[in-house]
Amino acid sequence: MVVSNTSPLSVPLLAALAVLGTSALTIFAVAAAEGDALPIAILLAAMTLPIVFLVGAQTLVWNERYAFYAAIVILILQCATFRVREISDKSIDLQVLIKLSVIASFVALAMSATVRSWARRGKSEVSLWLCFFLYYLAISSISVQPQISFVENFSNFFAFLYIYNISRIMGTKNLASIIISACYALCLASIVAYFFIPQLGRMSDWVNGVFVPTSRLTGVFGTANAAGAAASIGIMLTVLFSNISPRRPLFYMLIVPMAFCLIVSNNRMSLAAMGISFFYVYLMRGHIALKLAIALLLLAIGALVFVSFGDTIMTGLSRSGSADEITSGTGRTRIWAVVIDLWLQRPLFGYGPGSAKFILPVHPMLFKAAAHPHNMYLSVLFAGGLVGITLFLTSLVMTLRRAWAKQAHAVIALVIFYLIYGVTEPVLGGMVSFLSFSFYVIPCFLLSDQPDPRSRASQPAKSPFRYLGLDTPTASWKPSS
Repeated sequence: MVVSNTSPLSVPLLAALAVLGTSALTIFAVAAAEGDALPIAILLAAMTLPIVFLVGAQTLVWNERYAFYAAIVILILQCATFRVREISDKSIDLQVLIKLSVIASFVALAMSATVRSWARRGKSEVSLWLCFFLYYLAISSISVQPQISFVENFSNFFAFLYIYNISRIMGTKNLASIIISACYALCLASIVAYFFIPQLGRMSDWVNGVFVPTSRLTGVFGTANAAGAAASIGIMLTVLFSNISPRRPLFYMLIVPMAFCLIVSNNRMSLAAMGISFFYVYLMRGHIALKLAIALLLLAIGALVFVSFGDTIMTGLSRSGSADEITSGTGRTRIWAVVIDLWLQRPLFGYGPGSAKFILPVHPMLFKAAAHPHNMYLSVLFAGGLVGITLFLTSLVMTLRRAWAKQAHAVIALVIFYLIYGVTEPVLGGMVSFLSFSFYVIPCFLLSDQPDPRSRASQPAKSPFRYLGLDTPTASWKPSS
């Protein structure tokens, strides 16, 4: 007698698969005969549900590999812009629905991780940042559009919690690798859009009375300035927090697309902020007095040259050929004056987060494109008043204090970048974006329970390609005690 090795479940399982296969073929045949693609689309979507469920379940329990890739996908989908529309258009379209779904995903992940680590006592700086975000949520009720404001601040609150929990559970170096990977993918997509979809990938402006795409790259970041800042952050994280040697092709594979986006975006403030941040790191590596003396000498020579040829230099740096573009910050000084004047009318609590995009464009002294104050500090002041700016600056100062105590100069360099970049552009406010995600990385580098992120040599980062076999794999993470 022959003994069968078939398990008792094999027959029911095969029967179920046969029924499903027959049903699928029937639906395909009927839909093809009637020329209706909807049943096929529904069927294909349903067939992916088991995979989505499996991946979602593994990610929700923070399985390292699934959580790592999921974080990259979440950042890409949340930060990318795949369509062009008017600033005033706030309707819900497919992209908005995708972003809302992504927000729901990282909210669930943040809550899952927070519940798991509820018993662990967080550091005081975490409480300060959470108070700032909770304050923004509270004053959403006084915004021009409370519902939109609440959703935007809700997304930022949980984005901070999500980034914080990634750093606590997976480590600060994995967090840096996730940001680098997402930035790399977004830069590649931006380059494709720049060359093949100019309406999306290039900044449009009025040229001879016609609104046409220009040579400035916006890519999938939405604006040229956001593209330049994101590329700068990607370069800084790769250089300061990655253990990928410049002697390896992988290093240049990461840097080149980011550098292209930075240069073609023509974002001067990002270039300047990144240069100063790198100089700070170079300065703190030793021989500080000598380096400062040389820097001051070069600065003095530069000042003499500027005094002699200032107008020519500013005209050459401007995009329009006018020195007034530089001296006025491309019209920003006018916006700042209006913002300060309006803030003085409501100094304590401000106008509520997200109100600027409804108030400033219709102000008689401004223009339609003035959708925000073009200044990080004025944005917080306008949205949250004195209470908001006090909470924000206190949280930032306490974070810097911890960074200095740990001698985490690479992290301080990131803070310097945002402090300088924030003079001409907002970082916080609106739906969570790549800039806000990467800004939340700064305190999380310092406030997690993982080892301190100090320098490239003492705390090497994991490669963004660790799971693709392009770099040396590392040991699995263990939750900190």
